[in-house]
Amino acid sequence: MIENHIEKSIRSAHLRGSQIPSPKPLVISLLAILIVCFTIFFTVQLVLHYRSFASRSLDLGNMNQAIWNTLHGRPFHQTNQPGVTNRLSLHVEPILIPISWLYLIYSTPEILFLLQAIVVALGAIPIFALARWKLRNHKLEVCDSWYDVLALLFAFVYLMYPPLQGATLLDFHAVTLAPTFLLATFYYLETRRPIHFAIFAMLAMACKEEISLLIMMMGLYALLIHRQYRWGLVTIILSLTWAYLAVFAIPPMFAGTENQHWNRYQHLGESPIDMVLNIFRQPMLYINHLKSIQAIEYIGFLLMPIAYLALLNPIPLLLGLPSLGINLLSSFPAMQEVNRLIYVAPIVPSVMIASIYGTSNLLRFIQKTCRTGILPVYVVRTGCPHSMIAIGLIILMATVMYHADYGYFPGGGQFRGWEKVTAHHQKAYRIFEQIPPDAKLSAHDRLDPHVSQRETIYIFDLINDADHIVLDVTASSWPLHPIQLQQRVTEFLNDDFGIVSAWDGYLLLARNRSNLPKTLPDKFYDFARIMDIESFQPQYPTSIVFADKIRLLGYDLGFAPPDDGGMIATFYWQALQPLEHDYALYPFFMSRDGTVIEDTSQRPLVATIWYPTSQWKTDEIIITHTLPRELGEQFTIAVGVTKENWLDEAQRLSITHADDELYLYENRTWGRLGTVHAKDKSFVLLTPQVHAKDKSFVFLPHLVMFGDVIHLMGIDFPNETYRPGETMTFSLYWQATSSLTIDLTNFVHVLNSSDKIVTQLDWQPQDSLGYLPTTSWQPNHLVVDSQSIKLPSDLPVGSYRLILGWYYNVTGERIPLTTCDSKECVADVVEMGTIKVK
Repeated sequence: MIENHIEKSIRSAHLRGSQIPSPKPLVISLLAILIVCFTIFFTVQLVLHYRSFASRSLDLGNMNQAIWNTLHGRPFHQTNQPGVTNRLSLHVEPILIPISWLYLIYSTPEILFLLQAIVVALGAIPIFALARWKLRNHKLEVCDSWYDVLALLFAFVYLMYPPLQGATLLDFHAVTLAPTFLLATFYYLETRRPIHFAIFAMLAMACKEEISLLIMMMGLYALLIHRQYRWGLVTIILSLTWAYLAVFAIPPMFAGTENQHWNRYQHLGESPIDMVLNIFRQPMLYINHLKSIQAIEYIGFLLMPIAYLALLNPIPLLLGLPSLGINLLSSFPAMQEVNRLIYVAPIVPSVMIASIYGTSNLLRFIQKTCRTGILPVYVVRTGCPHSMIAIGLIILMATVMYHADYGYFPGGGQFRGWEKVTAHHQKAYRIFEQIPPDAKLSAHDRLDPHVSQRETIYIFDLINDADHIVLDVTASSWPLHPIQLQQRVTEFLNDDFGIVSAWDGYLLLARNRSNLPKTLPDKFYDFARIMDIESFQPQYPTSIVFADKIRLLGYDLGFAPPDDGGMIATFYWQALQPLEHDYALYPFFMSRDGTVIEDTSQRPLVATIWYPTSQWKTDEIIITHTLPRELGEQFTIAVGVTKENWLDEAQRLSITHADDELYLYENRTWGRLGTVHAKDKSFVLLTPQVHAKDKSFVFLPHLVMFGDVIHLMGIDFPNETYRPGETMTFSLYWQATSSLTIDLTNFVHVLNSSDKIVTQLDWQPQDSLGYLPTTSWQPNHLVVDSQSIKLPSDLPVGSYRLILGWYYNVTGERIPLTTCDSKECVADVVEMGTIKVK
C-alpha cells in the first residue's frame, strides 16, 4: 500500500512533459521500508522516553497543554511556563490547530510522536524525487538504473542525518515537521507546480514564525534563478508579510511586550533596527561573536555527513541562510547545538538540496572530463560510467562514519538505548486518576507532561492558585534541591494542604480539605525498600558492616536517562539493630590519585532524606541511589557512614567486618568497593593487578625490606632505552608483612653520572585500581604500583641510575632499609636499575 502511494506521488510530481520513467518497484519498496523503519524506531523511542517519565514540562508539558486547550475552545492557552498564558506569545504555530484534532482520536502526546515520526520520515520522498529529477534532468550518460540507486541513497542519508534525528527525538515540536514541508515546497518549485508549492509553503510557514523567511528565500530563488518573476514576487511579498505578523505583531499582542526572543540578540544591538545597522557600523561585533561560538565548526558539522558535496553547489545552501543566522547570531548556546536539539531542523532541507545539486555538478564535471580526453583511455572506457558508484560510496562512508559518532540509531554514538518503564513509573497513573479533571494543578517537572491536559497547570515549585500538587520525590527535584523539596512538603502539610494519596514516593496534595491526613503513610516509603527480598540480588554483592549497626549488602551501576546524563550508583543497606540516630550514608567517588570527584555532601541520597535510618526496620532492605553525575572514564567507588559530619573522622562509624578482598582506609572508617572504567555507555568493574604484565619482571633474588614492614618483591622495566622528553614507565611489586599505622610516600630519583637528580617522582602508593595509601594495605597481599616519569626534554645522552625509597611526609624523614643483602641497597634507598638516553 505505502509503495503505491510513494510511486504515485513521485510520478505525478515530475515535470510535465518529462520523459523520466517511473522508479523500479524494488527501489520503491526499499524506500518504503526505510520510511517505515524510521517511523517505527523513532515512535517507539519517543513513547518509551515519555512513559519512562524522561519527558519534561519544557517543552512537552506546555505543548501538550496548548494543543489540548486549542481543541477545547481555548486556542493556544497555556499556563505552565512562568509569565505565559498563551503559546502565541512565544511562537506562532498555526499548524497546532489541525494537529489538535488528533486528540479526538487518542488524547495523549503519544499520538503527536507518531505524527512527528511519520511526517519526518516522509521527507525521504521529496528527497528521492528531487535527486531523480535533478540527476536525470541533465541527461548524464550513465546507466539508468544507477539514477534510482543514488536517489535512494540520498533518501537514506536524509533519514540517517543526526541533526534531523536529534530534533525528532526531542519530544514533539511543530518546527520538526517543517523540513519535510520545505523539501516538498522546493521540489514543486523546481518542477513548476505552483498549487502544490503553495500548499506545502503554507504548511511549512504554519510550523514556526521563522520558516516564512525560508519560503521568502525560495521566492528569491524563483525570481533570480528561474526568472519566474510573478511567482517569485508573490512568494516574497506574502512570506514577508506573514513574517512581520508572526514576529512583530502577534507575539507582542499576547505577551504584552515585544517579542521575548529578542533578548538573545541584544549583544548585537538594542533593537532590531540597531542590530541591522550594526552590521555596517560595527562589523567586528558580528565577526567576534561568530568566532566565539565556532561558527565554521558548526557549518562543518552540518556538511560532514554528506562528504561536503553541498559546497560544489552552494546556492541552495543560501535557502537556509535565515535560520542559520538566527542560530549562529544568538547568545543562547543551545541554538548552536548541531546534533541534539530542534534549532537546526529548518536548515536540514537546504543542506540536503545543496548536496544533491553538488553531486549533480560533480557528475557533470566527470562526464565533461571524460569527453575532453584528459583522462587515460582505460579510465574513460571503464571509470566514467561508474563514477556514480564511486560518489555513492563516498557519501555512504561519510554518512555511516558520522552516524557512528553522533547518530541515534543502534550503533550510533548517541543511541540512547531502550529506556525502561519500571513498576514505579506505572504506579504514577494510579495517582493521576485521583486528580480531578478541573483541578488547578502544580506538577513536578517530569510528571507535568502526563497531567497537563487541563486549563490550569504550573510547573512545581510555582503554586499560585493551584488547589492540587503532584510530586515524585524519587525523581529529579528540579528546580529545588532535594532537601528543599522535603522542606517545602513539610510547609505545605503544616499549612492548608493535606495528603490525598502517597505511595512509592508519589505524593498528591490538595488544599483546604480538612478531612485529609497530614502525616505520610508507611507505603509512601516503598520507593526506598526492596519489595521482593527473596529474589533480591545486587549486581555486585559485597559485605561491609559499620559499627555492627548497618550493613552494605552490595551495589549496582547504571546510566541515568539521556536527558540527565551521567552514571547512577545504587546501594543496598540493612539495619542490623534498631537505630536511634539518623546516620548519614556516605558513598563517594574518587579519581586515581585519591581526589574526591563526587560525594553526598551537596548531592545527598534522596531516600534517606525522606526515610532516615532511625525509621528503618531490621527486616527490610533499603535501596538508595546517587544523583546522576558525569564521573569520567575511570573512577573508584568508596563508602562510609557517619553520624553527621564526614570531615570529622571521630564521627565516622568504624568498619567491624568487611570482605577479605576489600581495602579499608583511614582507621577502617571507609572502604574501597571497586574501580570502574566507563565508556560508550557501558562500564567494566576493574580487578586489581596481582601479577606481572611484562616478561621482564622478576622477583628480586634478595630480600629488600623497608622498616621491617614493607617488602619490595620485584621491579618491572618494560624498556631500558629512551629519548629525551619521553615518558618512562615502571611497576613496583610490594607486600606488607603487617598493618601500617601511618601513610608513607614513595619516591624515585633519576641520577646522572655525578649522582645529581635530573628528575624525580613523589607519590602516594596506588595499585591498578587507584589510590591505595600504606595504611590500607592488607598484610601479605601483593600491591602492584605502576607509575611513569617524564624525562626532561633537554636531558643529555648517557646512562642514568634510578633509586627508590620511602619517607614520612609529615616530617620528611626517610624510612630505613632494615634488610637488604645486596650491593644495590644504600642506607634508605635501593637502586632500581639503569636506563640509557640516546
